[in-house]
Amino acid sequence: MNFSFRFIVFSLHVVLLASPVVAGTFVYVSESRDNRIAVFSLHEENGKLERIGEVELEGSPGCLWLDSSRSRIYASVRSTAQFATLTIDPDSGLLKLEGTAKSAGSAAYLYPDKTNKWLLAAYYGDGTVSVNRIESGVVIGEPVQVMEVGKKAHCIQTDPANRFAFCPHTGELNQVTQFRFDAESGELVLNDPKVLKAGDGQGPRHLQFHPNGKWVYQVNEQGKSVTLCDYDAGEGTLTMRQTVSTIPDDWPADKGSCADIEISADGRFVYASNRGHDSIAVFAIDEQTGEISSRGQTPTGKTPRSFNLIEGGENFLVAAGQGADNLVVYRRDTASGKLTELKRYDCGRSPAWVLGVKK
Repeated sequence: MNFSFRFIVFSLHVVLLASPVVAGTFVYVSESRDNRIAVFSLHEENGKLERIGEVELEGSPGCLWLDSSRSRIYASVRSTAQFATLTIDPDSGLLKLEGTAKSAGSAAYLYPDKTNKWLLAAYYGDGTVSVNRIESGVVIGEPVQVMEVGKKAHCIQTDPANRFAFCPHTGELNQVTQFRFDAESGELVLNDPKVLKAGDGQGPRHLQFHPNGKWVYQVNEQGKSVTLCDYDAGEGTLTMRQTVSTIPDDWPADKGSCADIEISADGRFVYASNRGHDSIAVFAIDEQTGEISSRGQTPTGKTPRSFNLIEGGENFLVAAGQGADNLVVYRRDTASGKLTELKRYDCGRSPAWVLGVKK
């Protein structure tokens, strides 16, 4: 494929709000329709969220990811076909633009590999994946690889050993593309078999590896469900084993869709967001089998696209209501997995991603 790229002058305005009381936990939110990333301080003694600053961008930010040094955030700037590298001030938690690089289009998802030398990305509209080089923590240059993989590529991640990568596709392809990944060269090649076909009408969208590296959980956009897959770390392949609905039995099967998925650091719970039903679904993980059982749903803001378990014990979860322009803070019971809503906060327009960082 041939791609043409535009050279874009990237302007940066860092806004610091007056007299913040800064805590040690920060929440970063892509306010996509306002072309900025907002910075909030989360006070863990009471769960209060306080806006302390923002970074204005030339384009619309989407996916955010923390680098391995925990000092930088990578952002997909979707409307200008760029990746942004932003440094985190270790004291204030505020962001500063360190550099930009060309992407292969409007990246729906980005992911730095385990060496932090390569930035992988998936492109929903183009049906491609790409690899960019990272040097000294900064994404640079043009993509070193762009590969056509099929429609609605929505996510890409490497496995814990950094030897394989996986890209789920929603909609008609309804599959997960499986790659071999060379961490020396940054090259992706299709594995054998090259795809895992999902269950009828499921539409895998995002996936996460369990901390034990043996199980993978994928959230299904159209199926409104979560699927457990067994992972063969030697071959780099997935095998489906169990699928459980994210919605109540009385919810219309043709209404709504799923978006995001998270696994608690202790490997005991899975969380998934329901758009339409406007809730976070909670599942308990059987520590022996990996199979999941529903623990119900907790209401959230309208159209919860992105949410994040906040580091530092994961006592809090913050969900973005993309259709309500708000953030909902929950206290999480780490023993039961239960979420208790604390408060809702207004934010910028169309919050597309939430990332919590404990400093």
